[in-house]
Amino acid sequence: MKIALNPLQQGIVSFLQSNETWMRPLLTERIFDNIDLKAEGDRLANPAVSYPDYYKQDFHSVDGGYLNKDAAITYDPITEKILVPSESFLRKEFAAYFPANAKRVLDLGCGTGTATRAIAERLPDADVIGADLSPYMVAAAKLKAKHLSNVSFIHGNAEHLPFEDASFDAVTASLLFHEMPPDAGLSVMREALRLLKPNGVFLVFDGAQGDGLAKLGGQISSSMFLEPYAEPFLAGNLATMMRDAGFTDVSITPMMMIYDVRKGVKAA
Repeated sequence: MKIALNPLQQGIVSFLQSNETWMRPLLTERIFDNIDLKAEGDRLANPAVSYPDYYKQDFHSVDGGYLNKDAAITYDPITEKILVPSESFLRKEFAAYFPANAKRVLDLGCGTGTATRAIAERLPDADVIGADLSPYMVAAAKLKAKHLSNVSFIHGNAEHLPFEDASFDAVTASLLFHEMPPDAGLSVMREALRLLKPNGVFLVFDGAQGDGLAKLGGQISSSMFLEPYAEPFLAGNLATMMRDAGFTDVSITPMMMIYDVRKGVKAA
């Protein structure tokens, strides 16, 4: 069952829909001009993948959320402006946390692949794989990363992926956990632990939790930008969840006051 929109959210959705003609060019990544992204996504979709109920929500004022091609088409230009100081800056900063000797990296919930590309550029000798539950995000990510030879993408659910145990040096997730309920987030972390080699690292970039500024930002995001799981995210603690999933040496590094980088290690 979809989470009901509050009056503010419904007003934003109605405004976007009624002004789509003039707003669409402002909110659309131009690289998709003349590309039938729906057809590409449908072609890449793995028929074995099923969508959990929590994913069948409207996210970011897009009807149908990430299962609507428009979510992929509009994601980058909006996110670049909403994230402070910019998405491109944050992705580059986050990529610097990856160990230089990592040879195989998995990006969970990769979306349009902005973080995946930043990691691949940081680690040109590594095999970097992005996985996302939206086939349209995967199609967009493949298009935007076609200049990088060390990147590939799959359509898959981060809670259970078709990779062997202990097959990655690093697993990561950026801006993923605030968009799923905590039980699903814990499942994703346990899958990350399974996929990591001993001493492998799990790196998570997402909003800060706990303090007043973080909560205020999350509440604004939840109310205005239709983040259905922002409230339970703000009430939770990703570092504690990482420990519950089995990670050791969990640490938190603040970034720009409103974000945190969490790091966990798979025991040897």
